[in-house]
Amino acid sequence: MDTTMAKPIKVSEIVVKEKRERRDPYTVDEVSSATRIPVPVHDTPRSVEVVTKQVIEDQRVIRMNDALRNVSGTFQSSTQGGQGGSFMIRGFVSDLNIFKNGFRDDSTFSSRAQRDILNLESIEVIKGPPSYLFGRSDPGGVINQITKAPLRNRYYSAELIFGNYDLYRPTIDIGGPLNESKTLTYRFNGLYEAAGSYRDGVRSERIFLAPTFGWELGPRTTFRFEGEYLYNSTPIDRGLVAVGNGVASIPVSSFLGDPTRKDVVNQGKATLTLLHDFNDLFRWRTAFRGAVAGDNYFSRESNVLVGDEVDGILNLAQYRIPTLAQSYYLQNEVHGSFSTGPFKHKSIVGVELGREVATASVSSDFGGDISIPGAFSYINIYNTADRLFLDTPLTKFSDTKNVNDILGFYFGDHVSLLDNLHLHAGGRFDYFKQKLVNYPNDLDPNQTEDSQTDLAFSPSVGLTYQPWKPIALFANYTESFAPQASGSRSITGTLFEPERGKAVEGGVKFQFFESRLRGSIAAFNIKKTNVLTADPLNGFAFSVATGEQRSQGVEFDVAGRLAPGWDIIANYAYIDARITQDLLFLVGSRVPNSALNQGSLWTTYYIQNGPLKGLGAGIGMQAQGKRNGVFQCTDPANCQAPFELPGYVRMDGALYYRKPELFSRTNLLAAVNFTNLLDQRYFTGTQNFREIIYTGAPFTVIGSVKLEFF
Repeated sequence: MDTTMAKPIKVSEIVVKEKRERRDPYTVDEVSSATRIPVPVHDTPRSVEVVTKQVIEDQRVIRMNDALRNVSGTFQSSTQGGQGGSFMIRGFVSDLNIFKNGFRDDSTFSSRAQRDILNLESIEVIKGPPSYLFGRSDPGGVINQITKAPLRNRYYSAELIFGNYDLYRPTIDIGGPLNESKTLTYRFNGLYEAAGSYRDGVRSERIFLAPTFGWELGPRTTFRFEGEYLYNSTPIDRGLVAVGNGVASIPVSSFLGDPTRKDVVNQGKATLTLLHDFNDLFRWRTAFRGAVAGDNYFSRESNVLVGDEVDGILNLAQYRIPTLAQSYYLQNEVHGSFSTGPFKHKSIVGVELGREVATASVSSDFGGDISIPGAFSYINIYNTADRLFLDTPLTKFSDTKNVNDILGFYFGDHVSLLDNLHLHAGGRFDYFKQKLVNYPNDLDPNQTEDSQTDLAFSPSVGLTYQPWKPIALFANYTESFAPQASGSRSITGTLFEPERGKAVEGGVKFQFFESRLRGSIAAFNIKKTNVLTADPLNGFAFSVATGEQRSQGVEFDVAGRLAPGWDIIANYAYIDARITQDLLFLVGSRVPNSALNQGSLWTTYYIQNGPLKGLGAGIGMQAQGKRNGVFQCTDPANCQAPFELPGYVRMDGALYYRKPELFSRTNLLAAVNFTNLLDQRYFTGTQNFREIIYTGAPFTVIGSVKLEFF
């Protein structure tokens, strides 16, 4: 009789666990990006934030950068006109710190277009310098995209997303076993997207295909193949321009270029991963990722606002920049999960080899004489019908090949000294060699070659203490390094040491309501040194490594379930990022694009019972304070005049209907999402130019209908 009683108790526990996983869609228990092996979030001595698949679906975002609004102090500051973009984390801008499944996914060698969310399971953001495991990087943090895995059980879904500005985006997500024993599995995500825009005349097109296959070679060995192909065609959009000390008073719909010229990207990625468990203590991981991207950049875009700003004549430059970018990385790692006496270890030792190659040829009519009327294309910013587009001859300004060779050795150990005391320590040795070849062009008939080699060690150490289980106190110290741009020289011809970052961080994590609600508060101080700046003593033609920037602040993040059907994710950041040492830029001035105050809130509720069960609604906001548009200078005659981007508050909303078992083994999910409900005029960032100010979309409506089959 006792045996019969024991069985239902065990079954009951399993059922409760499954329900808990389903009802906490905005949180996760473990992350792998902070240590490159899975560790509980609560035990990790770093600021770790995760944007889950459910958050992405509820907010109906279709680009990775839009999902980052849910992470404190993290956002895309520049779209690079519609390309991969650069991101700010804790006041520092970079396009180096983007990864996918632990492989570099930067905007130069890997992803030449805006990143899609279609095949993402989640996005993990680890704050602070990440070089201790990821190599060269800026000190703000790392964004790691986690992709969807092959499925052991059948799943098929089809979704149609549509909206104003002629958005049309059908997608599919299918997967399951390929044989009876389920040792062969697959998943396939695909989409076609055609869209207009609130920007006059702008139309874009996108195709994204992502097949994934899994193979269980044996009880201890698995193999996975992941592929991606992206076709993206869109005009280069440089936004609006500054007039005086602010943004020109013109509609955000004004496109200040030629929307018929497109940047066309074809890029593909392939990842092979082999996992083998030697025993219950040690695992071997070897993984290879190759990426190739062809980018045909063809544009007529903003150059310089000339004459009287009241006249609003913006000269336009033509560019043709064919680029071929390739990157190849091989990672070999040993993961350990073992004990030494009373201490429990989760450890990693790894080596990474990589090569990055990019060839680019830049042709432009940028050198045209703007003083001669009719010799240069232009557009009137106040009346875009007043324009002149000329197909003037192009001058080849550069023809280059950039090759990077990477060798990194990294190690880390997460040690549970006690059940409530956890230590993480690790570091990475990096060898990084750059080679830049300048081929003959229209301005220089000579071929030159320039190379630079950097060596660096980047350590990290952190401690987490839990005085009682729901509360965790943590602190850490980390460093980063980022090689200088190849070809940078002082007037004496000497090379420069890499940029170095050093950071200290401390805070508290909490988890309440049986871990359904999780959050953290963190304070940090980061310093970046060896920043290159133009040499004002030698005509600004050379560089000096005298720059220093400092960012300090406080961040707050919370996510989880407040009550049955009621989920929330929110954040706030106070970030003071400033120039602390420089010969050209004004010491004490704020770093461009960095607001002192920024934050967001998103919450949804679904009716749980009764005839209206399945109906839901969401409401949210996103806010940023005012920001500097360009670096302020000690010598205004050699710099752009300063201007500010105004602060803003954007309100969003959504209505949902979810009907499980609409038909046998078929679910229905329908939603209408509203972005910028109050139709606020706002600006998302700049590229440190008065003629490049990126705009936020006005009031937007997006509908979606999804059917799931099991």
